[in-house]
Amino acid sequence: MGFLRVSAVACVIALACAAPATAQDIFTTKNYRQDRALWTNPAYYRNNTVRALVDMAEMTDTLGKQGTGADGKITTPYPYKTSQEHYDAWLKAANGGTKHTLATLPDWDGRWRANQGWLDGTKTQASTVAAALTPQFQEYFVQQEKAEIEGRGFWPAAFCLPRGFGETIGSSPKEFAIRPDVIYMLGATYTETPVRWVYMNTNHTAEAKQFAKWHGESIGFWDGDSLVIHTNQIRQWKLVRMFEWSDQMSTVERYRRVGDRIEGEIIFYDPVAFRQPLHAKLVMTREQNILPELRSSYATCTDSNGPSANVFINDKGLLNERLSDDPLHWDSTDPRPWAKLYAIGE
Repeated sequence: MGFLRVSAVACVIALACAAPATAQDIFTTKNYRQDRALWTNPAYYRNNTVRALVDMAEMTDTLGKQGTGADGKITTPYPYKTSQEHYDAWLKAANGGTKHTLATLPDWDGRWRANQGWLDGTKTQASTVAAALTPQFQEYFVQQEKAEIEGRGFWPAAFCLPRGFGETIGSSPKEFAIRPDVIYMLGATYTETPVRWVYMNTNHTAEAKQFAKWHGESIGFWDGDSLVIHTNQIRQWKLVRMFEWSDQMSTVERYRRVGDRIEGEIIFYDPVAFRQPLHAKLVMTREQNILPELRSSYATCTDSNGPSANVFINDKGLLNERLSDDPLHWDSTDPRPWAKLYAIGE
């Protein structure tokens, strides 16, 4: 490999920041599991963000290219060790929370478009995410990235599986129904209609009756016009394109409306999956002049992806789908799909 003639200082910087420490990387390795020492090195992913690696399978002209090196901090700035400690500290600072009435509740009417910051993978080096994870979850992450660049990505929605808690954070558009005792967070995507219930000024379900849920269980309080939320009992799953988490994950969120924006943040706590809590800034922008034909509506995965029975992984590990001439194909437009099953029984 040749290098431009530059000053000694510039050469050292270039070698340290840009040149791969080894010719072996995630694109050329024969066994990524043996590369553990390289997983947190940007050069191992050729300085690509998580999203850039995901997109390579679809945009093959970018496969293996050097990335921009765009990156940012993803760990928490707060000193708290657990989400409960964090939530309790903010509740104490708010003197137990502001008890709003219908007349004094903040106005979050309208429809909001979410920007989930680095959680969409566009602003974060794959190496930065890997460095934030514990050894087992590092391996899960690198396994995912290797599969993605080879076109073997697993997208839950492709199988009509729920997107899980992580997708409720960045899904768009969003609408809110705010009441003194409960806040409804309504989402609208092409594969599902995610809903969260935030129960205000109360505690979580008694521990003996807790169980893991797709969107967890959320409680909250108002600190003036700022909404603070604590969520636990989150089912083990993954944030599409990013990381997996364990069933020990819990979160703290904070939101406040500023003009036509709702500015927020989320802190992820998971002692099993994360070396330290993760932090992301969130922004929601109010949509203007929504056309009637663009109003939100109820959706299921079968509306867009077809029944999960039609989707399968072939013998090469690639996503495939049964076509209409396949005897196992299920027509998602059939208004009476049960009739065929009834006929079999008759």
